[in-house]
Amino acid sequence: MKRLFVLFTLLLFMSSSVLWASVGPSQKIEQIVNSVLKVLNRADLDYAAKRKEVSGLVQSHINIHSLSQRTLGIHWKKATPEQRERFSQLFVQILEMTYLNRIEDYSGGRVDYLNERVKDDKAIIDTQFVSDKLEIPVQYKMIQEQGDWQIYDVVIENVSLVRNYRSSYGQIVSDEGFEGLFARIETKLAEQAAATEKL
Repeated sequence: MKRLFVLFTLLLFMSSSVLWASVGPSQKIEQIVNSVLKVLNRADLDYAAKRKEVSGLVQSHINIHSLSQRTLGIHWKKATPEQRERFSQLFVQILEMTYLNRIEDYSGGRVDYLNERVKDDKAIIDTQFVSDKLEIPVQYKMIQEQGDWQIYDVVIENVSLVRNYRSSYGQIVSDEGFEGLFARIETKLAEQAAATEKL
């Protein structure tokens, strides 16, 4: 399961010099993924260079507010504006940390575009990631805001990113409160930062 969510973040959180014009949801996904694969398949970039290329680009492609709200579920209403903002910032870092550590695993793959369903300001795009090692369905759920299509959830092999994190994070909030959740995320980020420095 962890490998599949790594794949999601790899396909989602990279960018190049492409100008993200107002296009349809399928075209937006294709632009993003093509930029991802272009970086991953560059033989002249080593692991460190690929990390640098993709780091810090998350907010260009996902609706952070919607993703964070759906991930916290019922706990979102209980959170203060400051807690919501803090969670959103930490959650983005967790996702970025996860894919950056596995970036080389998904070089040499391609994405097949299968189906698009659009209703009002929501869209579902069905794709399939294919490589020598993997062949798995990836479904993107998108929302349109101010003419731009952004991703708010991804379903990989029938497992939703939002539901997966909602289950684990929701239990922590119930048991330890928001400060307990933040402390756990911050500890995980610090541990990973320390491990990366040793590489």
